Amino acid sequence: MARAAAQGFSWRQFKVMLRVVIKGEQHLDSTGMGIGGNESAEKRKGLWGKLGSGARKVAMGFLFLIVAALFFMMGYMLGEMGTTPYLAFSLCVVCLVGLTVLTGLYQAVNILYFVRDLSYYLTLPLSATTIMWAKLVHFLGMSLLGDLIILPVGLGCLLANGAAPGAWVAMVLAFALCAVAVNLALVIFCVPIMRFSRLAHDKDLFSRVFGGLVIVLALAVGVGSQFAFRGDGLVSLASGSGELLSGGVPAVVVGVLCPPSLLARPVIEGDALGALAGLVGMLASVAVYAAILSAIARRWYFEGVQALQGAGGKRGRRVEGTELAQATRTRGALAANLSRDWKMMVRVPVFFNQFVLSSLLMPLYFIAIFAVSGFVGVSQASDAGLDPTMILEMARSLTGLFTFDSPALVWCAVGVLVFGLFLSFSAYSFTMGVSRDGEDFFFMRGLPMNWGAYLISKFVSPFLLSTAPMLVVIVVALVVLGVPAASGAYLVAIYLGATASLGLLSLGLGAFFPRLTWDNEAQLVKGGGATLMVFAGLLVGAVAMALPALALLGCSLWNVLEAPVALGLALAIFVVECVALTWWVLGPCARHLSRLER
Repeated sequence: MARAAAQGFSWRQFKVMLRVVIKGEQHLDSTGMGIGGNESAEKRKGLWGKLGSGARKVAMGFLFLIVAALFFMMGYMLGEMGTTPYLAFSLCVVCLVGLTVLTGLYQAVNILYFVRDLSYYLTLPLSATTIMWAKLVHFLGMSLLGDLIILPVGLGCLLANGAAPGAWVAMVLAFALCAVAVNLALVIFCVPIMRFSRLAHDKDLFSRVFGGLVIVLALAVGVGSQFAFRGDGLVSLASGSGELLSGGVPAVVVGVLCPPSLLARPVIEGDALGALAGLVGMLASVAVYAAILSAIARRWYFEGVQALQGAGGKRGRRVEGTELAQATRTRGALAANLSRDWKMMVRVPVFFNQFVLSSLLMPLYFIAIFAVSGFVGVSQASDAGLDPTMILEMARSLTGLFTFDSPALVWCAVGVLVFGLFLSFSAYSFTMGVSRDGEDFFFMRGLPMNWGAYLISKFVSPFLLSTAPMLVVIVVALVVLGVPAASGAYLVAIYLGATASLGLLSLGLGAFFPRLTWDNEAQLVKGGGATLMVFAGLLVGAVAMALPALALLGCSLWNVLEAPVALGLALAIFVVECVALTWWVLGPCARHLSRLER
């Protein structure tokens, strides 16, 4: 090992290692947000396997193009409103740095350290610098593809400003250099952490801490955006990004994380000679960071890898007395399955972050948004000389008209359905219920299982996590706004009917088409198939809410139904849907699982 660590960079070893890394390593990604988790183990052979793989790639490319087109139109609108290309590029850089800091740390750690093949590399006479650079080039390539989704904002602004072709090339090159630099800076920060931090050596603990940090930062970004989008919206956000890169402590922080950003102005706004000089300076700063990273890797990379070997072990303890009785008590089939599923989600970091923390993110986000919006509204009302209590009384006088013969209540019910459709993005928590068990499912398949209780347990946990917190928010809002009790109870019933039917339909589809052949948990919740499943939740939500929505729109939009009839028909449809879907889940879906073989 000392000989391997002392070797310098070897181009021949690098080419071989890069081919190995690209071919596919088994990464132990414990958050599901990294790049790891190779899906090759579950690829099907033959024509159908190739068609399925090709369809996933086409669908992912289509989604990428849709998001890129939306960002391009956003940049074009910025340009039409007078934003300069430099300010649009500054917005891209700030978003790039923020997203990299938010999610890039664990991606880098996963690619460089949490790899099953590392124990094999340790036995070979390979250079630490060469191994790390092979992994890093793969990481940079994958990260750059994801980072490019932000670039269309700047390109759209260039089109709106009628920029010359040279300006387009300069912006693309500048953004690519910024993306490479910020990822290099991230790894420079990552290598010493993995060498000296005890927290980082415990993969499970590190994953949970990182997942919690992501949730907190995501909430901060979401709440902060509510202030940023006040007034001129994106224009003010782009102007603020330009000011952030102009000077002061924020510019120093961004400059350390992304040195090319300090030279962005002459590249974007200067003449041809200035742009060329700026690009050369950007390239030089990237080369400096690459040299620093090579020196750090030569010293600490393999030492950090060795520190991970055998780390994270915990001492056992005796369970006795009341705790032993509690653990071995007799329970029913539903309680046993519910306890098992919940403990799996809590103990496995990737499931905890994806199915528990992510489910709680949406309610917490809306709570924060409501709090911020209320605070801003009160401040603006006070500045305008209006008494906030008077505004609340006016709102209550309007909501007091929400009776069952009022079209206003019908429109509120339509809004609840639209909100439920928005929550369809989290329906994959139900869809993945059976798939979470993986190969363990076939162990349970050989036991005298109550498959109905098994499926109910897969419904209860995600339903409580995603619905109960949001229900509290809705009830508080109805009480504060003074909605009549009967009308408020009706809106709550519509919300519960929408979420329950969505969850039951998603759970049933996941039971009929489970994904049980995965090697590590990250394969289940990330990659092309998992991303498509998230967007497929919209289709499932549309199917579950189509008929009640048509009943409500028959009154509010087409005036073919009276308000009481439309409201009663929508609720009755949800009741019928939930009853039918419950029979489907507990009957055909349960029987299908009882006959499922490898």
